[in-house]
Amino acid sequence: MTFKPAPIPENEKNRLLAVEKTGVLDVVDEDLYNVYCHLARKITNCPQSWANVIDSSRQYNFVLDADDFDEDQKSEARQNVRATSFCQYALNSVTPLIINDLTRSSIFKNHPSVLATDGPRFYAAFPLVNAEGYILGSLCVRDFRVRRLSADIVDLMKSLSNKLSHQLDLQTKQRSSSAEKIVRALEILSREYPNESLGSIIAIVKCFANAPLRDKEIFLLQKIDILKADKTLTKNARKLQQELNLDSTVLKRMKIKQDDQDNLKNLFKALN
Repeated sequence: MTFKPAPIPENEKNRLLAVEKTGVLDVVDEDLYNVYCHLARKITNCPQSWANVIDSSRQYNFVLDADDFDEDQKSEARQNVRATSFCQYALNSVTPLIINDLTRSSIFKNHPSVLATDGPRFYAAFPLVNAEGYILGSLCVRDFRVRRLSADIVDLMKSLSNKLSHQLDLQTKQRSSSAEKIVRALEILSREYPNESLGSIIAIVKCFANAPLRDKEIFLLQKIDILKADKTLTKNARKLQQELNLDSTVLKRMKIKQDDQDNLKNLFKALN
């Protein structure tokens, strides 16, 4: 017998749209998400953890965490074919998929990786369910020995996956809000500077967002009364900046040490 793909979810069309809206497909932003996989490993004491979303043809692992994974290995493991993935089976239920012994599983025992002598023996996937109820993917852990998770550990992992789901929802809302702000900004700038090129409009947005400017852009912004000779904003520019609401923001990223064994509770609490 061979490994069989999972049934396609009944809500697949809308689920795929929800996955696309997350903005994590083909994006590597491990500083933002690594804490979830790091905690998953510490909670379960598993050597490997990852989080993914699944589109129509592939599983994209937007964050991976393991002691023995270097950047090249992460790059190779970043995505895999949906039809041969374990996590496709976590798309049909919000209940965690926990397989204590993969070699005894009716679903996974014939998977090529499980058939290998040094293949995985334990696997657990905790579905990532967005605010609309669509399962985007899962937060997973894996081990190379048979094992079990206690009820308390399972509850902690459920809570952690819920927090990651909420984080993805926040990112989705932020992307949507940012897109709306950009459209509004372009409309206002096109009204204020109807004769300027798109390059000029982009330079204004970059300036208001405190992004680095080239000398050519600085000269242009001075010419259209956005910047003074000392490269500070003019009075009119500050009024326009306030109307556009494009003040720069500082994004705080949580970074953790891989060998940190003592701050499990603090790290978990910081996700609230």
